[in-house]
Amino acid sequence: MDERADADCRRPPSRGTAAWIGILAAGALVFSANLAVRPRAEELQRGFVEWMNDPPQPFAAVLALVNPFLRPVPLAVLSVLLLYWIFVAARSRAEQHHIVRAAVVAFIVAEVLGSAMKELAEQPRPLAVIPGLDAHGYPRDPHGNAFPSTHTAVAVALVAAMWPWMDRRRRIVGVVLAFLVGLNRIYIGAHWPLDVVGGAAVGMVAASISWLIESTRGRASAISASG
Repeated sequence: MDERADADCRRPPSRGTAAWIGILAAGALVFSANLAVRPRAEELQRGFVEWMNDPPQPFAAVLALVNPFLRPVPLAVLSVLLLYWIFVAARSRAEQHHIVRAAVVAFIVAEVLGSAMKELAEQPRPLAVIPGLDAHGYPRDPHGNAFPSTHTAVAVALVAAMWPWMDRRRRIVGVVLAFLVGLNRIYIGAHWPLDVVGGAAVGMVAASISWLIESTRGRASAISASG
């Protein structure tokens, strides 16, 4: 890599900034988990879940329109396409390396942390608690516990991890996609609102870890080059 390409390479947040974001996200995760497992948590969230499951127009039409695209396979395809769109806009090969590593780390951390939190919280899903909910084409008995939403966690993790290397258009698309994923999980009765909040917190923890790794690698490379 030449010095010009390296200088043109966009960087992740500093280690200090990434650490603070990670700490705040971890705090939000602990707080939302504490609320989610309280005795009346399901009762207090029930009204919103029922409203989201059968919302008024035109909100219902929007959710019904995007629902097929947020199933596991189409969502995976959309995620890959978004990552490719970000990758091809990279300014240098070094930036492409940042993007790939950050995406892989964020995805793995979000999946592992989200799965671990599910085992700790043991929160039932709305479909198992509220009679008559419409799964909108999804299985009525989704695998695993409710808290947190790992779909939301992965969506937020990937968008946030890629944030330093995205322009305005890609950021808007990424935020809209992550937001719709969270709403869709409530719409189909798979998650409570606190599950989505917790999932977003998991995603931010994962993104901050990916930033820390990339920032540390960049700092090490700079020291090596100057030496």
